[in-house]
Amino acid sequence: MTLRYAVIGAGNGGTAMAAELSLLGREPVLVEMPGFEDRLEVLREAGGIVVESRIDHFPGGVGTRLAAISRMTTDMSDISDANVVIVVVPAHHHDKVIARILPHLKAGQLVLLNPGGVGGALLWSASLRKANVRDVLIAQPSDLLYAGFRTPEGKAVVADKKKRAALGVFPNADREVVMQIVADVFPEFQPAANVLEAGMGGPGMLVHPLPMLMNAVRIDRDAPFKYDAYDITPSVARAIEKLDAERTAIIGKLGGRAVPIKDVLTEYYGVTGVDFYETVRRTPPYLGSSAPADFSHRYISEEVPTQVVPSASIGRQLGVATPIMDATIALASAVAGSDYAVEGWTAASLGMDGLDADAIRTLLETGRR
Repeated sequence: MTLRYAVIGAGNGGTAMAAELSLLGREPVLVEMPGFEDRLEVLREAGGIVVESRIDHFPGGVGTRLAAISRMTTDMSDISDANVVIVVVPAHHHDKVIARILPHLKAGQLVLLNPGGVGGALLWSASLRKANVRDVLIAQPSDLLYAGFRTPEGKAVVADKKKRAALGVFPNADREVVMQIVADVFPEFQPAANVLEAGMGGPGMLVHPLPMLMNAVRIDRDAPFKYDAYDITPSVARAIEKLDAERTAIIGKLGGRAVPIKDVLTEYYGVTGVDFYETVRRTPPYLGSSAPADFSHRYISEEVPTQVVPSASIGRQLGVATPIMDATIALASAVAGSDYAVEGWTAASLGMDGLDADAIRTLLETGRR
């Protein structure tokens, strides 16, 4: 059986995802949230997504081609015929997606979150359970597969693609069936020990917020400017390694693979170096980008409340000290004029309040406290 796909979100990642599915012959439906119809108009005029691949490991290799998309809509009911519903919307907007999508989900479908933050799959599961929507599969990878951007003209530029990314499934008991489904078009996905390992497994929460905060003066004065490897200097790299030690300690407590950030970059992109600083400075998709214009950027507004805050909260519950995470949250809140510690996801909001490490692992495996 040929699987049917729906992609929700026509931004950077969503257009790259839909383009790849189209070029693989899967005829995806591209769905955008109401209010973002303008994102679809330019794509309709082109007859699909013009995708510029700068890498060999993308359908067709290096080059520019049209990925035909026959159905592009803001009507969420179009997801009802899909076997796989891929949500490529910033994690801090998932509550809006859930509200729109719930009436159209049905048993047997897979909801694949890209990105899912730290614990997004648990939030989705709780919402489905509350709405009495049963037997929907939920998974989230450690990161979006693609590095790139969407141009103002609607072109999807794929600058790189991960060679491997961990995929977490909630509950973990559904892992085998989910891995069989995603193998159709995503051989890069490898099973994570659990969905929280996957959520904390990517480099975003390490290489995005903290380097921005440590470059705040330059960003305020000069942005946008060339932002090679996020302007990570040896001093910034040392701070990131301290943050990474907190992240890997939490993953280890949860029974996951505590892979240091240096080795994550090697798994993703095949790049190596003697240490994290040298490795990150050699990572191809991190070169030649522009610095965010201000601190409303998703590196802060999305990744702090949906990745750093829940990681620190889970760490506290497990007895893991997280001073660098806590400092990142406090500084990000101060510069952005927000209170991410209050607004962000927490162990309690993820349904893990009062649970020790063993109880959390049981929850991740079975879906039950």
